[in-house]
Amino acid sequence: MRTVVNHQVGENDRIATESPRPYLRGIVRELGFDSRTAVAMMTGAKVRRAVHSSVARGSLRASAWCTAGCSNALRVGDRATFNEAPLGTINLIVALNQPMEPSAMAEAIQIATEARVLAVQQAGILSKRSGKPATGTGTDCIVIAAPIGTPAHRYCGKHTLAGELIGRAVLKSCATALARDQR
Repeated sequence: MRTVVNHQVGENDRIATESPRPYLRGIVRELGFDSRTAVAMMTGAKVRRAVHSSVARGSLRASAWCTAGCSNALRVGDRATFNEAPLGTINLIVALNQPMEPSAMAEAIQIATEARVLAVQQAGILSKRSGKPATGTGTDCIVIAAPIGTPAHRYCGKHTLAGELIGRAVLKSCATALARDQR
């Protein structure tokens, strides 16, 4: 993929919510990008309030962009709320400046997820369904991006430098975005 889009939709935007794939494909084309090489997400959160964080050590850099809306905050295992929840999403775009093998990218998603959960819980956000500490929203999305090439990082657990930097960048961007959402 060459392009990542995080598109803000309105609460009454039925076309976006009823047919998300063709809707986003059209948005990507309107922006002048090839939809075949793009990843697109939607959010009800204010995209202009996105938060960026970047951390580095040596030649390795991890960056994270977060938009946060918690109007449909849930705790993992809550009863389903499909078609009942208002718009509100925590979307994350995470980029590493060095190549990653597919297994490392899978681990990077785990690290980003853990950092998001920690940020949500540190912000004291409660599930709209159960009233217990939330772990995210019902519609959160995460995109991991890295260049293609070799050598590539084989691993990205919490014990690796890539995992540490991704965790720190996501935690900072998500915590700041959540704080903005609560104001």
